[in-house]
Amino acid sequence: MEVKLFHTNDIHSYLSNYHKIARYINDRRTEHPHMLYMDLGDHVDRSHPLTEATLGKANVKLLNDAQVDVVTIGNNEGITLDHESFNQLYSDATFPVTCCNLFDVSGNLPDNIRSSVILEKHGIKYGIVGATAEFTPFYKALGWDVTDPMSAIIREIHTLHEHVDVVIVLSHLGKFFDRQLAEACPEIDIILGAHTHHYFLQGEVVNGVLIGAAGRYGEYIGEMTLTFEGTTLICKSARLIDTNDLRNTDEDYYEMGANLLKTKISTEQLMLPRRLYSASYTTHLLLEALMKFTEGDCALINSGLIVQGYEGNNFTYYDLHTMLPHPINPVKITLTGRELKEIINMSMHHDHRDEIVKGFGFRGDLFGMYVWRNIGFIQSQQRYFIGTEEINNHRKYKLATLDMYTFGRFFPQFTQNEKRYYMPEFLRDIMETAIKNL
Repeated sequence: MEVKLFHTNDIHSYLSNYHKIARYINDRRTEHPHMLYMDLGDHVDRSHPLTEATLGKANVKLLNDAQVDVVTIGNNEGITLDHESFNQLYSDATFPVTCCNLFDVSGNLPDNIRSSVILEKHGIKYGIVGATAEFTPFYKALGWDVTDPMSAIIREIHTLHEHVDVVIVLSHLGKFFDRQLAEACPEIDIILGAHTHHYFLQGEVVNGVLIGAAGRYGEYIGEMTLTFEGTTLICKSARLIDTNDLRNTDEDYYEMGANLLKTKISTEQLMLPRRLYSASYTTHLLLEALMKFTEGDCALINSGLIVQGYEGNNFTYYDLHTMLPHPINPVKITLTGRELKEIINMSMHHDHRDEIVKGFGFRGDLFGMYVWRNIGFIQSQQRYFIGTEEINNHRKYKLATLDMYTFGRFFPQFTQNEKRYYMPEFLRDIMETAIKNL
């Protein structure tokens, strides 16, 4: 018997692509009576207005429509929704969700999520284990405990493997982890990978384990062919399907989301410009609100966060979302005066000014310039100020800034500093309050 296993990952609410993927997968059901379909998480991304307006429920409906068999969660499902919204995300799902390394503070799995799934189809028992990336400080701030995925997966597989014919891991953990997992646990037959947006044109075999991955944004569909003698898996292979070769479909997901976000925030006359290479009233407003919200001494952002400006007197949630589509949270970082001066000096080089930035929660285009609030300096004298007070090298200061700066790319020092993440508020939530208070 031959079974076709299709898989997707890291769709990130590219719903136009996903619509044609779902149609393709459903069409294949008439050709392949023995078929499975699984998704590896980060299907939800609140940069899309329909996902934002429904807090991911629209994505779950699309997965229902695609008749997905099993799903795991990505970090975008887990850390961009508040605790209750995440607990409710899959309440209308017609498919099981598995994640073995995420718990609430009482040690319970999130609602509608299982540590593993035994799926019996076509006379074959599939043991399926999902796990997600260990974004510990973010999950902790939302009231979740994310645990070491390696030990959690291996523990679950040792419970499962004697009772099933095939062991499949749904991994939202990245390609390097997947290779380590394959080496550590030969009981696994297949790993379907995600998170690092990698792809394998014909899969990758490590320690006898076939690893598949399908890139990002619905650019590819993964397809594996599993051949069985009785209930024994005797052959497995993988390939990718380029979705550019699929016929486009008519859909209006963006317009649907935009219409759901048409509620007005302000009827005052507003002028909120976008300036990519300088500070603006808009960046000033966001910086001031960020500093106030976190009770920071100073604040730092990049101008490219403002994706679209606004002028008018009917400012809506859709306008706010298009201005700040990023799933980025505030963070307050504790720095010594010496460290703060170093950050100021680094920012003055504007190293990323003209870069097109992807990931880290950033959903704009160009990074733009660094912009400060409540920081002054006399460059010729190398003197630096918080307000009117000169910065003391040995005193500690609180910097209000963005979680995307703490991952090591922009300011490597931040990975070591004491931090407080503010969850679940996004930057647009803080800007909303600022605009309402104008």
